Amino acid sequence: MGSSRLLMLYGVLSLMAVVSSSMGTNNKYEYAAAGSAPSPSGGAADGNRKVTEIVDKVCKKTSNYKNCVDTLYSDPRTPDADRYTLAYVSFGLAYANAVQTRDRIPDELLLHKNDSDSRHEILQNLRICERDYNKAVKFLESALNDLNSETFFTLPSYANHTARLADDCQAHYPTFTSASLNSICQICTLVIASLCSGGASP
Repeated sequence: MGSSRLLMLYGVLSLMAVVSSSMGTNNKYEYAAAGSAPSPSGGAADGNRKVTEIVDKVCKKTSNYKNCVDTLYSDPRTPDADRYTLAYVSFGLAYANAVQTRDRIPDELLLHKNDSDSRHEILQNLRICERDYNKAVKFLESALNDLNSETFFTLPSYANHTARLADDCQAHYPTFTSASLNSICQICTLVIASLCSGGASP
């Protein structure tokens, strides 16, 4: 239990790095495996980030290769991560993202409660978001606990449920967009597929 709490705390800190790295960056990537060709987004090796084989294979299957690499490499464990560690990284980042959004909702509720012009519907929709993100955080806590016990078959379901909850919130209150969390959940699902098909080693 103690280790899972540490992982969750680490995920919150990792999110700060994701936000920072995504602002004003224009990174190029080079495939790191010896003797292999550069990835589709690859460039020269002069100071550019090298992408590991695991990350390259996962991110090629996402809808946005660059965003996937930026997200995973916001965690300092990624350059040396095997598939198992990368699962911790991806679910930790999803957890951090969900917690950050969940923690914004009480302020929004307070803002509209104190605004006499706010419609009752807005408050109802915010409460739906509060419910959605409370559930999402619990799903991701369960995912991290299952990773600790090497129980992998539940993890894609947790990621998919989390993405759907984020979409539901956005449908009711568009301020809380689901794109970022959905992209991380997609990464989570692909990392777990890689883990189940290839074991913990690269």
